[in-house]
Amino acid sequence: MSERDRDSSATGREIGDELKRFRVGAGLLASDLADMLGCSASKISRMESGVRGYSELDVTMFLATCRASREDVVRVLDLVREQADGYRIRPHREQLPDELRSLIVTETQATEIIEFEPQIIPGILQIEDYARAVFRWFGLRDETGIDVRVQARLRRQKLLRRRDPPRFTFYIQEAALQAKVANDQVMHEQILHLLLTSSFEHCVIRVVPEAACPAGVLGVGFRIMRYNEAPVVAYVENQTASLFLEDPADLEVYRHVLKRLAGHALDGGQSREWLAALASEYDRAKDETR
Repeated sequence: MSERDRDSSATGREIGDELKRFRVGAGLLASDLADMLGCSASKISRMESGVRGYSELDVTMFLATCRASREDVVRVLDLVREQADGYRIRPHREQLPDELRSLIVTETQATEIIEFEPQIIPGILQIEDYARAVFRWFGLRDETGIDVRVQARLRRQKLLRRRDPPRFTFYIQEAALQAKVANDQVMHEQILHLLLTSSFEHCVIRVVPEAACPAGVLGVGFRIMRYNEAPVVAYVENQTASLFLEDPADLEVYRHVLKRLAGHALDGGQSREWLAALASEYDRAKDETR
């Protein structure tokens, strides 16, 4: 890994993405902004790449020149002040994890994403009606609020269909696929959607059978994101906050879990057969309830 890569963290890349977003929003070329700030275009490039070496004053001047609001300046400076201790917490507050800019930036820059989900189908693979049912189970009753959350979840799925998508591997426990989150019709459509998605060259879905690895024994779900020119990031979320991990000792724990999962899970072809059989079960069940 190059010196530049070692100096780039997930937080740094998030800061760089924010800076570039404000520059582009202001209609400025990097060379124009460099002239206005009296620095080199290469410094602007380094800042937007998330490479450390800039000060709070540099960031403040950058954002002020791009006409960012005071609230935005304060928000980005808070990121700059974060300690580089190998992890960062992002509270959800009124947002969904799907709406967190930290997650969006971290995902969209990844070249490979590996996800483990023991409880429900991963959000990025959920169809609209399944996602809607999940939020209702969570206790949401306001349909407008549910619609907002569902649309945020569906927007993340563009990552699966973009021209140069990351390589995806999903480890999904049998219990998550068997859980009757919605009626048989919706479950049938959801499993068919998984089958379709697993046909993408860049996407592998691997089912973890209950007999091979009981649900819960490997802990909660998580996501590993890899990059061509930056360190690996692990992502874990709960109801109130999301946690991003970069410390090598933490990452080793998740690598161990992935190794265990790879040994227990069906391969891609076996998983498609398993999903096809489950889709047929849901199809028969919905016909019987008519």
